[in-house]
Amino acid sequence: MEAIVYLNGSLVPLPQARISPMDHGFLHGYGLFETMRAYNGRVFRLEKHLARLERSARALNIDLDGPAKLETAIYDALRANHLLNARIRVSVSPGEEELAPGVPARVESTVFITAISYEPPSEQVYRRGFTAMVSRVHRSPRSPASGLKSLSALDILLARQEAASYGVDHAIMLNDDDLVAEGSSSNVFHVNDRTLFTPAEHSGILPGVTRDVVLKELAPSLGLATEEEDVALSDLLEAEEAFLTNSMIEIMPLTVVADRSIGTGRPGPLTRRFMKAYKELVERSLLEQGGTDTP
Repeated sequence: MEAIVYLNGSLVPLPQARISPMDHGFLHGYGLFETMRAYNGRVFRLEKHLARLERSARALNIDLDGPAKLETAIYDALRANHLLNARIRVSVSPGEEELAPGVPARVESTVFITAISYEPPSEQVYRRGFTAMVSRVHRSPRSPASGLKSLSALDILLARQEAASYGVDHAIMLNDDDLVAEGSSSNVFHVNDRTLFTPAEHSGILPGVTRDVVLKELAPSLGLATEEEDVALSDLLEAEEAFLTNSMIEIMPLTVVADRSIGTGRPGPLTRRFMKAYKELVERSLLEQGGTDTP
């Protein structure tokens, strides 16, 4: 079946979707995106994703229709593709610019939404965990884009290419001070002495929605203290266990970094508890939202 996408107020077949070559997103990477996961027809923590998108859009002078209209558009795209379990991406830009480049004015924004079928990594992958290398690409906490989920994701793509060339699953990115910032599409956590550590926001990270769930909901429920602080690479390499988070992979054990095993080199006991607790939270959330939509 031909994919259906949402573009500027309409649902259209993907081959018919067109944006202007003068769009700020295309010309300059000026724009934002959010990636979220649908389970059984419901998007987990949709309100958090849309709140972050709204905050970032205001910072970049991008007009949006508002969270209610975006939510409707997201579910319209999901249903139009007859999907229950999906990867949803919302991309926005300030729209077209004049022939003379300049700061985007408040004109008609571009809003593009895709919903595609999603299969998470296999149980075998979760049982062994991700392997990672340390990327040469750095994240800059001094950049105003460091806390934004920006369309200009060149550094992330370069880090992913490095990881693929190295033959590992993921890349760990350091910041300008050679401290751990984040993964090439994830936030990074490690555990020592029953305390959960993760790089602080001032490290140049994108504070993920799943990161927030782990810190504010799951860790307290499991009785773990949390610390958001500067994390040296040696802290991560010498940790008892570690994991990565994002909305698509949920909580993924991190078992090898820079050819060194983290802890035993297998998913740790607390990581497994977090994985289980996250899945239970998703299930409760679906029930609270009224169960399953039909595709």
